[in-house]
Amino acid sequence: MKAEYLAKVILPPFIIFAVLVALTIAKVISGWLMYGLWIIGFVVANIIVTKITAKWSYQRRRELRMKEEKKNAENKDK
Repeated sequence: MKAEYLAKVILPPFIIFAVLVALTIAKVISGWLMYGLWIIGFVVANIIVTKITAKWSYQRRRELRMKEEKKNAENKDK
């Protein structure tokens, strides 16, 4: 996997959790608000990663399909 793709997958959750950790350590958030924000952070991070990986998977399948169609078209011409 390319570094740019890894950065797109790793960076957003890292930023989300770094902010949550900093706010928790600084005692800016606590109690139920902390629990809620951490749960929301997990959900948002999962959505971001799922969206990125789904887009890659779709593009990869489309490329494979195009190659297959091109190969089939060349075989029909022969």
